[in-house]
Amino acid sequence: MMKLTEKEISILKSISQIAGVFTVIVALTMIFSFIQLKSIDPLDNPALLELKEQYDKDPDNVNKAEQIRAMDLMARKAYYATRRQIETGSYLLLAGAIVFIICQRLITGNEKVLPSVPGDIPDLALKQKRGRQLLMISASVITVGAILSSFLLRSNLPDIRTAKTVKVEKSAAKDNTGYSLADNEKTVIAAEEFSPDATNYPFFRGQDSRGIAGGAGYPTEWDGETGLNIKWKLQVPANGKSSPVIWGDKLFVTGANGTHGELYCIDKNTGTILWTASASEIPGEPSVLPEMDAEAGLAVSSAAVNSNSVCAIFANGNLICLDHYGNKKWALNVGTLENVYGYSSSLLIHENTLILQHDSNERLSIMGFDTGTGQMIWETARRGHPVWSSPVIATFNSKTQVVINGNPAVTAFDPVDGKELWSVDCLSGDVAPSLAVNGTMIYAVTDYQKLAAIKPGAGASVVWEDNTYTSDVSSPVANNHILVIATGYGDVACYNPQEGDTLWTHYFMEQFYASPVIADNKVYLLDRAGTTHIVKAADTFELISVSPLGEPADCTPAFSDKKIYIRGKNNLYCISQD
Repeated sequence: MMKLTEKEISILKSISQIAGVFTVIVALTMIFSFIQLKSIDPLDNPALLELKEQYDKDPDNVNKAEQIRAMDLMARKAYYATRRQIETGSYLLLAGAIVFIICQRLITGNEKVLPSVPGDIPDLALKQKRGRQLLMISASVITVGAILSSFLLRSNLPDIRTAKTVKVEKSAAKDNTGYSLADNEKTVIAAEEFSPDATNYPFFRGQDSRGIAGGAGYPTEWDGETGLNIKWKLQVPANGKSSPVIWGDKLFVTGANGTHGELYCIDKNTGTILWTASASEIPGEPSVLPEMDAEAGLAVSSAAVNSNSVCAIFANGNLICLDHYGNKKWALNVGTLENVYGYSSSLLIHENTLILQHDSNERLSIMGFDTGTGQMIWETARRGHPVWSSPVIATFNSKTQVVINGNPAVTAFDPVDGKELWSVDCLSGDVAPSLAVNGTMIYAVTDYQKLAAIKPGAGASVVWEDNTYTSDVSSPVANNHILVIATGYGDVACYNPQEGDTLWTHYFMEQFYASPVIADNKVYLLDRAGTTHIVKAADTFELISVSPLGEPADCTPAFSDKKIYIRGKNNLYCISQD
């Protein structure tokens, strides 16, 4: 063992003492939090229950309804704050304990052994050593107890979904602008009936990029390790975070190695790569890669496809368009796409116009390109700061529009000429999730901020908002009956999309980056460990099945003709019961 100077030993002793005290404090805090959660369910607050009883006797009392919602929100925040404290605390404990033990080991190995002399005064160094040993033993015992509490006993914590749900009558509910929901609904003609195609899944999150799949009969059970219901598995030649898109029998996905990006066309029925297209050596391509997340790389944005074109964008600004046989129609570089995390927005195609959301430190805009020639048809500047969301297509009052979740505004544009249609400020911070859309509203969210329901159109405004559940990467999904959000800390929440009431919540052990998809009256939730949790698309929680892929996964699944396609960290899977 290396010899340390007296000064270095003194520093180690100070670090060791700090680490020991830190470990004890964190451990005691965790144990206290665990006991608190086990003994006191914050969702059974007597004051909240009493308010609910009063409201049941007077259901038209708007003030009582707002008090109930406010207290319910506070209870849920307290619950999840304490629960996350227990979970993250276990890792802090391990870190503190490791630092403490390492320091003690180094100190012990370098301490001098002094000869004993009869009649000497008490050995202060020995007392200090014994004190450190006692502190080490105490910290170890408390640490082990806290870790057992956080990991082994976690499943016994009270489940928030057992809480008594507060229902606020629609006629009495008010949004945060002072208008009743009934008044708000008069401004919308009718709830759009969205019926996506059962075969084509053309964009990130499917048709219109809304997270709703057409068709029925999709599998609910599979296992990537045993091969259960795995029709084929393919190792994509280059890594990427882009999600698969589908047109007919062809599946498209991108990948990149270093500075070289590629687009792959795969037979969705056999897993055979039909052709590969390069996205490199394009005029204007930067010689140095822009700033980006090292794990993500160039191929984060998902491709877009229609009946005659497939287009792909990469984080170096290279944009390519090909026909379905791999013949290049055109290629260009759209300029620098550098921002703090790297470019990640996926593409859309409306009729024959390719929609590109341009986000960089120098330029914010939305662009429309002719898919046949590559000519830019229009470009509209956007205000605010760069984001990492993707555009969605929505139709309200028979008007098709492209809507972007931005910072600070959610903004709609006309896909024909790029004209801004409406805008409403509601978010800030690092905006990465895309929007959820149903027949009457749009839903925007970003982590550590809020979830906001927006009435679109002229005079667009926020109808309701909530900050209990927010996602950092995963995009929410909505239909006319439910709104589902999956968070980066393992919680999934289902809301009443019109009123904002929480219908149910459930805590899972893993984070969610992939976006939930509604298919065949089910919600498919893929976590970062690669496990898909399938629940009933309803206002009560019902877990249908849990299916592991066998490897981590962050990409959103694609659905087509009773088959599910999931891109894992290493492989692309086709899942089918046929």
